[in-house]
Amino acid sequence: MSATIKPRVITARRMLSLTTAATTAVVGFSAAATAQDIGTGNPGDGYIVLAQASGEGEGAAASGEGEGAASGEGEGAAASGEGEGAASGEGEGEGEGGGGGDPELALQRDMSFMEGHMRAGLELYEAGDLAAAKTHMGHPIKEKYGAVADPLSDRGFDRLRQQLEAVAAATEAEAAFAEVKDAFDTARATMEEVRAGMSPRNQMLGLAALIRLAADEYTVAVEGGEISNLQEYQDSWGFLRVVETELEQMANSDDSAVSDASKEALEYLAATDAAFGDIQGEGEMTLDPSILYGVAARIELEALELG
Repeated sequence: MSATIKPRVITARRMLSLTTAATTAVVGFSAAATAQDIGTGNPGDGYIVLAQASGEGEGAAASGEGEGAASGEGEGAAASGEGEGAASGEGEGEGEGGGGGDPELALQRDMSFMEGHMRAGLELYEAGDLAAAKTHMGHPIKEKYGAVADPLSDRGFDRLRQQLEAVAAATEAEAAFAEVKDAFDTARATMEEVRAGMSPRNQMLGLAALIRLAADEYTVAVEGGEISNLQEYQDSWGFLRVVETELEQMANSDDSAVSDASKEALEYLAATDAAFGDIQGEGEMTLDPSILYGVAARIELEALELG
């Protein structure tokens, strides 16, 4: 099952609507596809169906984040699954899709989801958009922490909750940027300790799952051929910054297999630049969610090569 997605190149202006939703059938690319294929949304030989997806945010109508996921994500989700107002489950990104049933992989995805919201919030805070920053900084606790509380507790990292709350509190108090950044760095340091206990394979698979979540959010963000949901666009932007940072760190691994796979993954990730302008959705960009889905597939294939 596949769908033809016609990319549209626009010079976008900031627009915001929290009532949009979209559902799209998306194909991912095999290892035979080229980076150019991904950038244009054209599959190479031997492509595989990865997901039938919709976004995670407010008003999301149906399917969620992973391979063949059926449950919704986010606030107001109409179907079963994740998020505030959903019929079952806690937090976006939790459940059957995207985690492949592996608790460690799911923890990497969900923890990185929280970091991605904070990265978007930090960028907005530094730019002076305090209202938007407060929204993003509050999401890790409101939307996701319930999905990671038990695995973090089992690993001895309960302190992350207080650290995330400290980031949100500093933002709400409109503290100096340096104070907010310090709080973020403290929380991220704990996340890095958690990741240190994960296999490189699950770390990378979790990042690929996060890119699919970013694609889900982006699909909602660009419904109607314009950036109609700025918050979801910003979420997607933040998720990809986490992926970029983590892959850069993994590329410096002493394990040559991990290093090589991460460098390849970074090359694939570069294709997503075409889909984004700045954090406020301004600039020239190609509004094509399949770019992100294709990159997620390529990175997942790289990860599967790791032992």
